[in-house]
Amino acid sequence: MYTRGGTERGGRTIAGQYGPGQRQQNFGRIDPFCLFAVLPMLFIAGLSFWGGIVIVGVALIVLTILVLVIDSWANRPSGKSAPRYR
Repeated sequence: MYTRGGTERGGRTIAGQYGPGQRQQNFGRIDPFCLFAVLPMLFIAGLSFWGGIVIVGVALIVLTILVLVIDSWANRPSGKSAPRYR
């Protein structure tokens, strides 16, 4: 038996498409090229911890996490379903 949404089992849609009750994801995959910015910052943070400048190391780690979160947020999948071609 078909229900609302045109599919079986509670109105679920075809995989990968957003239906009436589904939301867009908040975060997506991290871009591999982001590592060109992140790895040197982590290296400098490690050097600053080793050199005794803890505040700079903590600030760089927080900045690194912020870069990763923003990159993941910017690469989230779009909320619109892909167009169907015949």
